[in-house]
Amino acid sequence: MNTECNIIRFESELIKVQRPGMDKLMEYIKKSDFYTAPASTKYHLSTPGGLLQHSLNVLDALRGLLLWNQSDSRWEYLAAGKVVDTIPDESVTIMALLHDICKTYFYGTSARNVKNEQTGRWEKMPFYTVNDRMPLGHGPKSAMIIKQYTSLTNQEMYAIWHHMGFNGNRDNDAAVGQSIEQYPAVLALQTADMMASRFMESEQGNRELFADAPVPASAGEWADSQAAGEPVFEEALPLSEGT
Repeated sequence: MNTECNIIRFESELIKVQRPGMDKLMEYIKKSDFYTAPASTKYHLSTPGGLLQHSLNVLDALRGLLLWNQSDSRWEYLAAGKVVDTIPDESVTIMALLHDICKTYFYGTSARNVKNEQTGRWEKMPFYTVNDRMPLGHGPKSAMIIKQYTSLTNQEMYAIWHHMGFNGNRDNDAAVGQSIEQYPAVLALQTADMMASRFMESEQGNRELFADAPVPASAGEWADSQAAGEPVFEEALPLSEGT
């Protein structure tokens, strides 16, 4: 997992989103611990830079779930061969890369005694803890942070808000179900998030199959490369200061 390369790719993807306030949102991200935070305390990518890697993994997983419509320049979400939702390219980017921005200022570190199996000695080992300095929930918190700086479409907001999916709470599950019916992209993001955490990631890094993911040049070329089974690379440019 190369955090420096991931930062370059993350910023080159977000710079394509031309909305008022995106520069301010990028300033927030750069000043926060987004690039160094883990994705979880122990379940997946519990390592520095894990949150950044997970966000990119969700972007790749989400694009893989969708079909790129070149003539209309948009992504299509299909069920049984029928289009149930269409998603603008910049919406795919925002939904995937920013769905877990709620995890900024969320984790802390501590240490515990662990027995070294080789030496037999007890050693202090660091581990991640939850130290949420903005206790505003999860998906809703991500949407609220984004909307402090820039706008979200309804489709984007519902997808990010409900990306954790069903949890057994009747009120939550009713809202999630209604949101999916209104905006099927909600389910697409939920699925991509699960694909990333369950299929693509281990506790300390990406699984071997996904260890060397290519950097896509554009939505259309990415879709074409996936259909052809060929990787597409571009020299990604970091977001310049003040843009």
